[in-house]
Amino acid sequence: MLFRTQPDKSKSEDTFQPLELERHNVDYKDRSQRFYQVSRDFSKQYAHIYSARLNTFRNILDSVIFKKWSNKYKILKLCELREKDTTCIIVGTLFKLQELKPSILKQLSDQLEIIPQPSRTHFVHDSDTIVLEDELQRIKLVGDCIDVHKVVTGVVCAILGSEDEDGIFTIKDICWAGCNIQKPLPTLDSDKYIVLASGLNMASDASEHLFSLHLFVEWLAGMSGTAQYQEELSKIVRVIIAGGLFVSHSNEMTVTESNVISSVDSVDSFCAAVSSVAPLDIMPGCNDPAGVMLPQKPLHYCLFPKAMGYKSFNRVSNPYECEVAGFLCLGSSGEPLKDIMRYSKLDDPLEVMTKTLQWRHMAPTCPDTVPCTPCTDTDPFTIYNCPTLYFSGNCEEFATDLYEGDGGQRVRLVCVPDFCLTKTVALVNLANLECYSMSFS
Repeated sequence: MLFRTQPDKSKSEDTFQPLELERHNVDYKDRSQRFYQVSRDFSKQYAHIYSARLNTFRNILDSVIFKKWSNKYKILKLCELREKDTTCIIVGTLFKLQELKPSILKQLSDQLEIIPQPSRTHFVHDSDTIVLEDELQRIKLVGDCIDVHKVVTGVVCAILGSEDEDGIFTIKDICWAGCNIQKPLPTLDSDKYIVLASGLNMASDASEHLFSLHLFVEWLAGMSGTAQYQEELSKIVRVIIAGGLFVSHSNEMTVTESNVISSVDSVDSFCAAVSSVAPLDIMPGCNDPAGVMLPQKPLHYCLFPKAMGYKSFNRVSNPYECEVAGFLCLGSSGEPLKDIMRYSKLDDPLEVMTKTLQWRHMAPTCPDTVPCTPCTDTDPFTIYNCPTLYFSGNCEEFATDLYEGDGGQRVRLVCVPDFCLTKTVALVNLANLECYSMSFS
C-alpha cells in the first residue's frame, strides 16, 4: 500500500491531506512443481537423469529434424551404424573431454606426488574434444559445424553426418532442439512491473550496501519522488530476489557461519518490510542456508518468523518458474550460467542465456559439474514452455536483451546484477517487455 499527499482544493493551498494509492494486483501462479517434487533418493545413480533427458529430447527433436531435413536421412542409434560413409542422423548427448576439468582421482594422484596445482576459474584448453553418446556407446565428432568451445557437456542435439573407417563421425550439419512455441502474450491495460534483485549479501560484515538496501525498501514503499512517480511505483506487481539474500557469490569467502546466524533477524525484518508493500518471492542461492544441490528447495520457514505473517511473502525454489499476469517467468540464481562460462569460451552472459534457450535446457552441465539431485524419471531443467521473462541472478553487472526466435518467440533476457557490488536492481515492464536498471548508490 502506498501513500502520497495531494492538496485539498476546498481548503487553503497550504493544507494537504493524504491520498492512498493501492498496489496493482495481477494473477499469479507458481509453476515450479517440477522443482519441488524432485525425488531426493540418493541411492540412485546419475545415469538416470541423462537417460531421462535423452528420451525427452528424442521426442522433441523428431518434429524439429523433420522440419529441417525432412525425411531424407535415416535416424539411427550409435549401435545401428553399420555402413561407413553413409549419411545419417544421430541423436545423442554431447560430452566434452577436457584436460583441465577437475577430477578427484587426479587431485588425489597429484597430492600423493606432492605436485602443487594452480587454482583455476576456467577449464578450457585448446586440446578439448567432443564426443556424442547415447545409452550404449559414444563416438568422436569432427567437423566445422560445431565449435567445441561454444558448447558444454549435457546438451542433447541431432547430428547429420557419416562415420569414417576410423570410427570418427564427421558432422555435416547440426540441429538443436530450439526454443519451444510460445503461447500468445496477453495484452495489459496499463504498465505492470516486476523488480528483479539478487546478491543482497545481508550476512556480510560490510555495511556499505545496507544504506542502499534501505533506499530500495523506501522506494518500493513509495516514500520517494513526486506524486506522479509514486503512482508509477504502485504498478510494481512483484519483487523476485534471485538468490544471494544471505551471502552473494562475490563475498562467499568472507562470510562465516556465525555471520549467517547473526543476520537472520535483519534478513527477516527486510523481507517483512518488502512483503508489507509488495508481493515478494525469495529464491535460495548456492551460498544461502539451503541445500547446495539443484533444484534447491525453498529457504526454511523458521528463518522468517515476521515475514511469514504476510500472505504476499513466498519462499520459492531455485530454479523458479511462475506466471505473472499471464506472462511466464523463468530463471535461476545464476549457478548454471556461471558454470557454462567456466567450461567454455562463452564469456557473455546474454549469449549463454540465448544458447540455453536454443538448447531448450537451462542447466545442461547438471549433474556433471553442477551439484544436482539424482533425478530418475524426468529432467526438471528442461525448458518445457517458452518463457516471456528469462533471468539469471548474481551477475557482475546489469545486462538485458530481447531474444526473438524463428517461431515468433519474444523473450526478455535479464542478467540480474549482484546488489552488494552494483547497488542496482532490474525492472521489467510486462506491458511492452522493456527493461531497465535502477541504482540506489
